[in-house]
Amino acid sequence: MAGGLDGERALPARAGDDMGLSYERLFQVSSGLLATADARGYFHDLSSAWEQTLGWSLDELRARPYIELVHPDDREATLAEATALFQGRANGRFDNRYVCKDGSYRWLGWTARVDMAQAPSERLMVATALDLTSDRERTAQLTQAMELTTVYEKLFRVSVGLLVTLDAEGYFRHANPAWERTLGWSPSEMIAKPFIEFVHPDDREATLAEAAALFQGHTTIKFDNRYACKDGSYRWLAWTAHLDAAEEPSRRLVYGTAHDVTPYRELLDRLERTLARLRDTMQAMSTPLIPITDRIMVMPLVGQMDSERIDQVMSAALAGVQSTQAQAVILDVTGLKEIDTRVAAGLVDTAKALQLLGARTILTGIRPAVAQTLVGLSLDLGGLLTKSTLQSAIAFALQSDQGAPRPLAQ
Repeated sequence: MAGGLDGERALPARAGDDMGLSYERLFQVSSGLLATADARGYFHDLSSAWEQTLGWSLDELRARPYIELVHPDDREATLAEATALFQGRANGRFDNRYVCKDGSYRWLGWTARVDMAQAPSERLMVATALDLTSDRERTAQLTQAMELTTVYEKLFRVSVGLLVTLDAEGYFRHANPAWERTLGWSPSEMIAKPFIEFVHPDDREATLAEAAALFQGHTTIKFDNRYACKDGSYRWLAWTAHLDAAEEPSRRLVYGTAHDVTPYRELLDRLERTLARLRDTMQAMSTPLIPITDRIMVMPLVGQMDSERIDQVMSAALAGVQSTQAQAVILDVTGLKEIDTRVAAGLVDTAKALQLLGARTILTGIRPAVAQTLVGLSLDLGGLLTKSTLQSAIAFALQSDQGAPRPLAQ
């Protein structure tokens, strides 16, 4: 930690020259960084381990005050430690950073003392240091890992999302407190039995298939199922999950997060029911069957026709004739934007089907372009009567009805 002699200095002999040589050999072969330093701040004796550790030759280390080799942030504390030692105060271990010849720094852990029995001008600090860089780096990594663990644990506990880990045996290993706030089950209750027992019976097959896929390496982006609450009700959960494949196979876990989407699903169900009612209403409005008499009905067609609506027209007309025993159905196409070959064929098919039920079909509101379409199809128009206007079609149907024989009263 400090040092330097004016010229060469040999280690003192102890109990004879042979003993002195033994100490000198031990000094040179030691894996620790051994040194003596004077009160002026120069190294004197240095073991060869210094050169191996820092890259400086021993002469380079002796050539300047040791403090120039110390990291700038550690210099003040290092000088204070050296001053205390030369004042006779024995301290414990002291750590600081020394610069290497390549510009990097190594952490050294020092133990040192000064023999106060010597004359002040001859006093030397005798010190040994160990390279602690690896230990300090591991300690820093461990500290960082502990800090991250603390952060993750706090996030795990305060998260509003439902966080879990799942093992290959089908048990939750960990469950955060959000589960209790959402379902009523405590984390200890969630991990006490197979997770599938919490799942709605109707969702279990799909849930097990999804879990199997996860353990095969697939990632769940979004998967919805229902989980039982402690009060017997169910909540819809939307899942995202993945398997940590970096772990050993026996220790692999699925990490999952879920959110309660019950309000959204309930809103979606209400919306779907509303849309279904609207579709039924629109269907009824798009194919209205208006009775003129108990034997004559009018179906005005407006807007755009497609395959689905053509089928609706036929179904509504057939159902109306069957229920009312009507003898004539007037299909008014005045309000249709266009009639292509598909629509024209559908109207002809409707007329044929009505004829099988004993009802005559009168088509009215045909424009010239529609007439050309019907002719171009080369369809059999038997049973399909046409009139230019709705009024004329109703008049014709009324006149025909008056001359038609009526069934005898039962």
